[in-house]
Amino acid sequence: MLIPRVLGSVAGHMAYSGYFGYFVGLSVLKPRKRWQIIGIGYLNASALHALWNAMGYVNSILLAIVGVVSYVFLTAAILKARALSPTRSQNFATQFFKN
Repeated sequence: MLIPRVLGSVAGHMAYSGYFGYFVGLSVLKPRKRWQIIGIGYLNASALHALWNAMGYVNSILLAIVGVVSYVFLTAAILKARALSPTRSQNFATQFFKN
């Protein structure tokens, strides 16, 4: 039980950090609401982390669900960040076909 918990913990911390990083990047794009955006991101990432910690004591199935939800949030943030990127057209990783 220790190995899945440690692997989940490492992967979870990557998801929470990446999700919070989206809000930090968004705050750079919208400097007038910088602290509000950072606060919302911090609270959301903290809530996901707290939920992960709480479910570890309740049920393994719920723990897995929270892990999946955390990665769904991270994936949504990555996709939204790609759409919002002001330099997306110059980013080689987003170009699938040469014009």
